[in-house]
Amino acid sequence: MKKSILAVGLVLAVFASSAIGAGQKMTCRLTGKTMERCCCDMKGGKFYCPFTKKTYDQCCCDMK
Repeated sequence: MKKSILAVGLVLAVFASSAIGAGQKMTCRLTGKTMERCCCDMKGGKFYCPFTKKTYDQCCCDMK
């Protein structure tokens, strides 16, 4: 339960930071692709990158 609350809070924080810096882009550290918002989805309490089709403990996106 704590993990799911923490994961939802982290996703909300990413979306809130995206709204504040609307002109900024996100970059996937694994593939180098640039996008408007974070590419990660939550699956089983982990971050899923659709570009690599793998799950990770931490989000693979950085704000530029």
